[in-house]
Amino acid sequence: MVKRDLTPQKIIATYMTLATELGLTKVTFPRIAERLQIKPPSLYNHFKNLRDLQVQTAIQLHRALNQALTTALVGQAGEAALMTYALTYRQFAQAHAAVYELLNTVPSFHNAALTEAGHENTNLLSKILRPMVRDDRELLIASRSLRSLMHGYINLSQLGYFQKDVLTADESFQAVVTTYLAQLRRSSD
Repeated sequence: MVKRDLTPQKIIATYMTLATELGLTKVTFPRIAERLQIKPPSLYNHFKNLRDLQVQTAIQLHRALNQALTTALVGQAGEAALMTYALTYRQFAQAHAAVYELLNTVPSFHNAALTEAGHENTNLLSKILRPMVRDDRELLIASRSLRSLMHGYINLSQLGYFQKDVLTADESFQAVVTTYLAQLRRSSD
């Protein structure tokens, strides 16, 4: 690749591709540079270090997730919107399985732009949940519960769980979210 064609977006895309091929922890600046056919120091013109690249990748992932969620949620509210949020989130995680863990690095990176990008997705969820709960405390609990449920399910699924013939992984995920919705309904009555 000619150096002047090198952009942060191309580096991020290469990083994500290598993460899919090798695993996230095995991607290094020298490997990215080799794939891009450049010298490793050229990467430092765009990113301070690998951590900076991870932060920028996480920001891009959060923005893409926000776009996917926003598009999927158009015209929806209540329980249907919560199910759509959960299903869309899981589909996004599956499509980005190799870098999914970067979506969950917001607190560890201490980066304002990343925190803001993460909050956009949480705020979408809060807007859906707000009419379904009595107060801010319940809103926080309901939001944390669903996010924990989704993240836990996605992580366990990526580790190879939920492979039984009784329910497909999709059916199982929908059943778990449906159970969450029923509990949310009961707690707000």
